[in-house]
Amino acid sequence: MPPPYFFCSRTSASATFFLLALLPALSNGAEPTETPAPMSMYFDDSQMVEVATRAPKPLRQVAEIVSIITAEEIEAMHVQSVAEILSRESGVLIPFSGREILGDEPLYMLGTQRQQTLMLLDGVRINLNSNGIVVPNFIPVGIIKRIEIIKGPASSVWGSALGGVVNIITKDAGKSRIPASNVSVSYGEANTRELTADLAGGNEKIGYYAYAGNIDSDGLKNDRYSERNAVYGKIQCNLPNSTLVASGGYSDPSFKSLDWYNASWFGGADVYDDVSNDNVWGTLYLDTRFTDRLNLHLAVQRYKNDFTDEFRSLGTGIGGPKGNLLYMQNWQDTDTNFNGALNWAGENISANLGVESNRSEMIKTTGPLITVEDPLKEERRGVYTNATYVLGKFSITPGLRYDYHSNSDELVSPSLGATYQLADDTLLRASVARGFSAPYLVMAKNNPGLKPEIIWAYQAGIETFRIPYLTTKLTAFYFNVDDAWQTTSSPNTNEGKVRRHGIDLDLRTQEFHGLSLRSNFTYSTEDSMGDGSTNIEGDETYTANLIFGYRHKPSGIRAELAGNYIWYNANMQTDTHDSDDILWDAILSKDFSLPACRGDLFLKSHNIFNGNQMWDVDYPNPDRWVEVGAMFKF
Repeated sequence: MPPPYFFCSRTSASATFFLLALLPALSNGAEPTETPAPMSMYFDDSQMVEVATRAPKPLRQVAEIVSIITAEEIEAMHVQSVAEILSRESGVLIPFSGREILGDEPLYMLGTQRQQTLMLLDGVRINLNSNGIVVPNFIPVGIIKRIEIIKGPASSVWGSALGGVVNIITKDAGKSRIPASNVSVSYGEANTRELTADLAGGNEKIGYYAYAGNIDSDGLKNDRYSERNAVYGKIQCNLPNSTLVASGGYSDPSFKSLDWYNASWFGGADVYDDVSNDNVWGTLYLDTRFTDRLNLHLAVQRYKNDFTDEFRSLGTGIGGPKGNLLYMQNWQDTDTNFNGALNWAGENISANLGVESNRSEMIKTTGPLITVEDPLKEERRGVYTNATYVLGKFSITPGLRYDYHSNSDELVSPSLGATYQLADDTLLRASVARGFSAPYLVMAKNNPGLKPEIIWAYQAGIETFRIPYLTTKLTAFYFNVDDAWQTTSSPNTNEGKVRRHGIDLDLRTQEFHGLSLRSNFTYSTEDSMGDGSTNIEGDETYTANLIFGYRHKPSGIRAELAGNYIWYNANMQTDTHDSDDILWDAILSKDFSLPACRGDLFLKSHNIFNGNQMWDVDYPNPDRWVEVGAMFKF
């Protein structure tokens, strides 16, 4: 396999070196326009994260590799999909299927497989029973309050989550009698447009949040059209010592996946793929505070996915008129989940004890002569506990979880994490954890004896502000996977061992005369020791981002240049992949304020150097395309 040419891209080498050259200048140059906060504030307890223990916890006490993305950061990106947001994070690799507005958006964490990462929305597990993966194109960006990411196994808290967890938290219900609202509109090439609106209001006893949106495109490349309608709502009731919240949504992305007539591997076929992906989800949870330190959380959650892949005629051959249905496959996934937890928060000790019960069902239908297969069912139950002890500058978090799966083995997942504040501006992190990935329903059906993949993971890192005006986060990781799945044949089998190790680096400057720079880089290498026919040695994966920003406060003008690079490992590559280029996007926006509202206008150019970044030539990414838009806040 030839080496990646990260700094040899024919479209972006000069821009890359220009931005890298700015890093030392931004971190060591003249005084910034704003005096930095005292060093003790860098690790203050206002930075809370829930995904690590399933209860709010100061970020400085979290031992795992964690990223947090806020609503304000997401708004400034002016993106259409969750995958675009996540692709900017270190350790997250997303080889888009063409980088259209919608489409299949696989997610890989630190070089692990796409079915090994767990994704949650409002606490709802949204990985599909049919193949274990998550397709997040149904989630509207506008409803997101916060995204929390754990990179690496989190099984001692979440169960089957060998590669990591992405926890998407939606916006809160309002509290004001005068409602606040946001309206966003954008339009771009290929008749690509988006219109969204939300509304939040309430009073001391009851609050609400509502969202509706539509996104549509004629197709930026190869006529890959797409459309999505989405609605979402949340109601919060504030009771004496309790909070009751009900939320739910519907989203129906549909898109053209592939034109087989021009496909390199089966050219000339009178067929194209038309995909629809209908989703309904809801949660009902109750938080009751018994004392200032003891809280009870109860939740019922449900997620239903209706995924259909239709093969239709292009009208060029024997398939009949264009659009004529030739064949279809449909998977209906349903998950119902209950969980409860007791959370204790003391001055130096916090502890959590929880239970979880999940029931899954999948029904497959094929046509046009309708054939319905027998439903596949599974029950999963888990009990977990964790605690955090704080002794001065030192914190330690042991965790333990037991999982029962009706279609595979019972498992016990321990973990131990620690942090040490070496100085006011430097924090050390280390963790060891046992995790697993349980077979999803189709795998378990095809091979009832298939075992879960088991991982022992080791991580150690540092976060420091020692270099003036620069935040540095560096983590080294080592993953040891046993009973790894062979997924290239059917039925899947447990083939042997996989070893992955690498580094995760994230650098961010403070703003200097309006300038800022964020750079991250993740390197992972894999050694697979299977049955002798599938051995891999030194298989490398790279991901990198360079995000250069400028803000002129008096005028409200902001500009950003963002570059994304990936290099696929052998498990993701095809014979016709192309990943030698960095893809660059540029944004120019202007804040405005009117008597009735405020907001911003933006102009965005995607892939400004016409770079190529594709895992298969049948799914090429679009060349440069431009859109304009506006956001209004009332």
